[in-house]
Amino acid sequence: MDPHTSIGQLPTSLLDLLCNPIIADNVLQYLPLSSIIRLSRTAQPYRQWVLRTPKVFRYLDLSRARGAYVPFIAPIDNGGHSWRAERMDENLTEDEFYAGPLRSVLNKLTRLHILQDVQVLVLDRLASVTHELLHEITTDSKYDVRLLSIRQCPNVNETRLRQLLSYLCRPSRPEGTPHLQGLYFFTDPISDRDSETKTIAHDGITTVDGAALGLIPSDKAQDAAAQHWYAPAGRVTQFGADGRSAWEETLQTCSGIIAFDAVLCKAMHEHMAPCLHEASREFLATSKPGVSTIATIALGPGGCAGCGKPPEGTPVWGESDIRNFPLLSPPPHSAKLIDAVRPPRAAITNSPHSQRLIVSCKWCLVNRHCDSCHRWWCADCYNPKQSNKLRDLEALSNAGLSYLPSAEELETGSASDGSKGDSIKVFNGFCVENCLVGEMMAGAGSNGMWA
Repeated sequence: MDPHTSIGQLPTSLLDLLCNPIIADNVLQYLPLSSIIRLSRTAQPYRQWVLRTPKVFRYLDLSRARGAYVPFIAPIDNGGHSWRAERMDENLTEDEFYAGPLRSVLNKLTRLHILQDVQVLVLDRLASVTHELLHEITTDSKYDVRLLSIRQCPNVNETRLRQLLSYLCRPSRPEGTPHLQGLYFFTDPISDRDSETKTIAHDGITTVDGAALGLIPSDKAQDAAAQHWYAPAGRVTQFGADGRSAWEETLQTCSGIIAFDAVLCKAMHEHMAPCLHEASREFLATSKPGVSTIATIALGPGGCAGCGKPPEGTPVWGESDIRNFPLLSPPPHSAKLIDAVRPPRAAITNSPHSQRLIVSCKWCLVNRHCDSCHRWWCADCYNPKQSNKLRDLEALSNAGLSYLPSAEELETGSASDGSKGDSIKVFNGFCVENCLVGEMMAGAGSNGMWA
């Protein structure tokens, strides 16, 4: 025993450790909500620490809270629910019915003086999320939610949600508003916890199966989520993939005020404007001209397959405004927007440009993007309009590929009359140089392309 140590000195308690802000910040990230509630019941000092430390409930995930769950399809006249003691009658609105369970949970948090500390609120897939509740969360002073996740909530009215967001970002809004800085809505929910974490709280505010407060994935999982946008991953969202979306005006209105887990195709569209395919040009000219489309395809940081240059105006981490980047899943427990949009660490990839964001809509990439390897060519390196052979290949494609171009024809772009043009880069959605032949041979003898 150390002679300088007092014999009567007690070892450092858990409460002493948690009172250290550095230790608390790191420990709280891995404690599920059930453990936090149970810790508060062990002794009065722990209860006071839990309820009086704002950072304890800074991140709250209710997406798997049984107390906030209501089936998407349920009859209105079912009485006896815990959140409504009286019998449901015809005067009960649809919002009151669906939002009842979640409001009950939030009301309990209010009585415990916890709700005002919540800055990151995750409500993914909950049918109890309604427009009236979202209006309350984003406008009522009792809330201070900075990052809100409502992905795949079936009862959210998208039209009214867009109107609400436009109202929050109106030019005449009060100074310092809105509190909301980021909204997760467009991407699929990704689990914010390890799959092996299974905790159940039978008592307390809610009954939760795996609902975690501050539980974050490993660095590897975070980087994997970021690579969804910063790698040549192809389609990143379904919104706007098949046509113009009503969300495009909303993202444009909220630009610089509220960030989303989606971005507009600005840099690529301006870069490709001089040589857009005629079908793309006509469609964009007749469908909301002047409004950028939603970027649905991630092309990776490598730039053009010919010259390696990115489109002018491409966001680069550390140089561009952080609001030019999409929110990455899962929401950060720090509640800081800069952490929500932070790209993968440069050390994850060998590319020196791993932290620049190159994304596009499908209309900017017609006949210049490979659906397999996601290589693409800029306007300077490849203009399909100048390829004389392209019209012949389109005719052959429409005829069912009864004839395939030779390697020389693909290389030189020769037309049937012998004239020359730009070499063809993309045919039938595959780049000629790397993917086309392999795709053809994959179907040889089995009614594939080669057959």
